[in-house]
Amino acid sequence: MIHFKSAEGVFNFRSVAVIIHQGYVLLHQQRGDDFWALPGGRVEWFEDSATTVVREIQEELGQTATVVRPLWHAENFFGFDGKRFHELSTYYLMALVDSNLPFGEAAFSGVEADVDLIFKWFPIDELAAEPLYPEFLREKLSSLPEGVEFIRVNELD
Repeated sequence: MIHFKSAEGVFNFRSVAVIIHQGYVLLHQQRGDDFWALPGGRVEWFEDSATTVVREIQEELGQTATVVRPLWHAENFFGFDGKRFHELSTYYLMALVDSNLPFGEAAFSGVEADVDLIFKWFPIDELAAEPLYPEFLREKLSSLPEGVEFIRVNELD
């Protein structure tokens, strides 16, 4: 995976899934976290980011997904768990193929053996009240761009 740690901080190259169904978006959190995020994961060496996000959905949810189109390329600087992060992410609109995921407002567990993830569908028009990161998603998910947008977020300033 493309992930570096140094005395100055952590660098990640991520690929992220935006899965929307009937006005709801699928979010996840690691058990014990107090915030939500979109599913996805780190890109592997010599793996393109679209392949990464399809693989991550299979690993985390046991579901086959396809990329519809890229939405955002984000450069994000933030602090977490006492560390400074520099993260590059590509966000993809995804479609699930023959999904058997539960739909509704109840949370459900992911299937990845070594990570305890909880998933939940959230109404897009109610995201402003949720602890969702990166924060730009609270607004941007309600109006998806027609083309790819570049977003820079610096929470370290």
